[in-house]
Amino acid sequence: MSHQALIRSAQRSDLASLIELEKLCFQSDRLSPRSFSHFLKSEHCDLLVMQAPQGDALIGYVLLLYRRGTNLARIYSVALDPKFRGQGLSRALMQAAEERALEHRVAFLRLEVSAENRVAKQLYDSLRFHKIAELAGYYEDGSDGIRMEKRIRPAKRPGRETTYYAQTTPFSCGPASLMMAMASLTESYEPDRNEELRIWREATTIYMTSGHGGCSPVGLANSALRRGYGAQLYLGSTETPFIESVRDAKKREVIELVHQQYLNDLTELGVEPIYEPLSAEQLIAELNSGKFALCLISTWRLNRNKAPHWVVASGADQRFIYFCDPDREEEFWHSDADFIDIPIAHDQYANLSRYGKTRFSATLLLSRP
Repeated sequence: MSHQALIRSAQRSDLASLIELEKLCFQSDRLSPRSFSHFLKSEHCDLLVMQAPQGDALIGYVLLLYRRGTNLARIYSVALDPKFRGQGLSRALMQAAEERALEHRVAFLRLEVSAENRVAKQLYDSLRFHKIAELAGYYEDGSDGIRMEKRIRPAKRPGRETTYYAQTTPFSCGPASLMMAMASLTESYEPDRNEELRIWREATTIYMTSGHGGCSPVGLANSALRRGYGAQLYLGSTETPFIESVRDAKKREVIELVHQQYLNDLTELGVEPIYEPLSAEQLIAELNSGKFALCLISTWRLNRNKAPHWVVASGADQRFIYFCDPDREEEFWHSDADFIDIPIAHDQYANLSRYGKTRFSATLLLSRP
């Protein structure tokens, strides 16, 4: 019997069967009918179902979520009718998910499993998943979870640890990224919310399209230098960052004045910006020399919002650059481990690291004090 031949993409007509299968397989942490409806329509996941060897009844499924704009995917859920277990069908579902992920240029698969689920852990171990994090009280019933990962394309995760810090406000990705990099370079540095807001006050550009301002790359460089870290700033042009989104003439005047003040402060601190984009090749070389990098990216490729956003480049290998994202506001990606060492293919970096109509770029390289 060919198990693979029984696996296909889910269809809208499968919804009722999927809901019943979920009730049959799980006592808690069930996917809701609304979630299944969402996944059946989403372009950023694959929901594969398995039919019974004889007949059309659904006996299992695997749900694979893709992290938009990256080379990372997550096996969100796997279910198999208890009557059909012990026949290698769960392995077939997992292998089908891996094949589908390869078609999407995915480099790493991640999943979660209950620490008490011995059978599932044995399956994932045999499929060459390895533990990357322990998740205390992860499930609804209070049981612990384990996050596991598998590399499905030739690549190598960064060999150094990154200290993760999630931004606590919608506008402080810059300070959060800077604190992540500083804490990763210096064990004694401890990020906290007071420091996050302190750096934001030091580095904010005051005005944006609405609400609080974004963090200037020059302002962040000044904050790093004042804390004793080595800093090298690459700017794609001499334009004032973010000014294209500000229409009011008086606000534009203020943001330009603040930018000039930041530049003056940078000069007094002994650093001059390098007015050229930092290429992927240059960034990789700098990361491999031991530096971390704050990269200004456009979130368009991640969530279809045209907003500037700061992330940390934590390492690189022959295929990927790895980023840590301080913004955890993404549905279905829940824990810190989902936002650490996210792989981005080298050829995707140039588009990700350009913001706005002018394709502005900014990269801040940080080295140890």
